[in-house]
Amino acid sequence: MSRNGVVLDLPESVRAARRPFAFNPEAREVGVLCLHGFTGSPAELRPLGAFLAEHGFAVEAPLLPQHGGMPHELKGARRKAWLDAAARAFEVLQQRCRDVFIAGLSMGGLLALHFAAQHATPKLRGLIVMAAPAAINDPRAKFVGIARFFVPYHYPFKGINFDDPAVRAEIEKRFAAFGRIDLDDPQTRRAIVNSVRIPVDAIHELIQLNAEVMRLLPAVRAPVLFLQGRRDRVIQPDSAEVLAARVGSTYRRVIWYENSAHELPLEPDAPRMFADILAFIREHSLVQAPEPAPAT
Repeated sequence: MSRNGVVLDLPESVRAARRPFAFNPEAREVGVLCLHGFTGSPAELRPLGAFLAEHGFAVEAPLLPQHGGMPHELKGARRKAWLDAAARAFEVLQQRCRDVFIAGLSMGGLLALHFAAQHATPKLRGLIVMAAPAAINDPRAKFVGIARFFVPYHYPFKGINFDDPAVRAEIEKRFAAFGRIDLDDPQTRRAIVNSVRIPVDAIHELIQLNAEVMRLLPAVRAPVLFLQGRRDRVIQPDSAEVLAARVGSTYRRVIWYENSAHELPLEPDAPRMFADILAFIREHSLVQAPEPAPAT
């Protein structure tokens, strides 16, 4: 235990699992760019990527700048770097695919909408926007622009009740990579509180990205499939409906998943959601992707 109580860091094996992935890197008729969320990594999209690859699509999932590690590593991150990374990944995919779709989770969905509003390329055949926020679901968000000059970090676990069974279950899920942790140990509790700190300037960048996307939505013309879980407590509960109402797309559909929270590709409704995404891609691609080869 260090003096400041901060000892938790991601094992190298976990960092490796959070790195970019690509499936079917050769030329394909259809490609899908998968963009992860704020403080997240491509790992949260790997199940979806693997499913799409099995159905014949090329898949690219970049690691957005300063992501893939502990949240404090986002210090100094800028939304322009995230947008540029998404644009570069799209360029790579469109060079070998006739049709390209973008599937974005949470902040990744905002990046997808921002890209579509700014790039009117015929190769972009559609967007899959999963659990993207119409607004940040925290009343303190309005103060972040000023607070970032005085408060360097937000500590999301500060003041939580470690004795609440629901809280303990959530922490055990989030910290599964560290192995078994003793949540009754005061030193472990301090380590968790002190280790998980999100730079306020990075939160400000997310809020600014959100505001930019809301202004740009009428310029989005590509078909959009909005997906949201009924049990999502991270974003505003009506986000999918608000975003869908404001896009300029002729085709815009919202699908709700009753048993799912925020990380949709990892939630109980994922198999049904994957099938909905596959149907959307097949409906809007110029060339139908091949069915997976039968098992031998």
